[in-house]
Amino acid sequence: MIGIGGFKTAHPGWLTLSPVISSGLGSRTQHGVVVKQPFYRVPPSRPTQATDTTSLKIVHYSSVDKLKHVLKESKVMYWAKSLLDCTYDYIDHHIGTSSMPPSFEIPCVCFVDAGVALGYGQHNANSKKGEKPDTKAGTVSAIYVLEERILFDDNEVFTKFIHNMDCVPSLNQDEYGYDLAVFLAFMQHLQYVQTEGLAFISDYQGIYCHFSLDKTDIRL
Repeated sequence: MIGIGGFKTAHPGWLTLSPVISSGLGSRTQHGVVVKQPFYRVPPSRPTQATDTTSLKIVHYSSVDKLKHVLKESKVMYWAKSLLDCTYDYIDHHIGTSSMPPSFEIPCVCFVDAGVALGYGQHNANSKKGEKPDTKAGTVSAIYVLEERILFDDNEVFTKFIHNMDCVPSLNQDEYGYDLAVFLAFMQHLQYVQTEGLAFISDYQGIYCHFSLDKTDIRL
């Protein structure tokens, strides 16, 4: 296991599509991915004096409920990417119509590639006659969120730029990456105005290369 978040567990995995696609997840065989599953917490069978959430037992949802949660998250990721693209379109438009280029470099960021994987039950040819199968053939038996695996090197650090539901940088002014956090806060305000107060992207976190602002080096 890679880790446990507030609502999902994360595990290492590999993805191979047939045929292999040209880009994104599955663009090569045994593509390293992060496999995530939603969960909820329940009290242990033998209650203890501890009351914090770490003492609660992790339970994965049933296939029906898990599918609802995973599809909901995939829709959020889809709209977040679209909203980010819309924000850059707005910036690019105003740069293109301006008589002078901006006096500062505009960071280029992107979200990790992500998708939904469904596993289906299959008929077991080795099952004994009259034996009830665990899963009916053709029904969904496993549901996962797949995300691009972020790899680190000595020049990259995983940073929380803006906390969930905040609209100001979580970094201090003297911390590395503060300028990027300010830019992300600006994007939040722009998204809020663009959608007339309906939505903005929050909880910005990812890797930030120390030597480049290239799009492939800032991933959220």
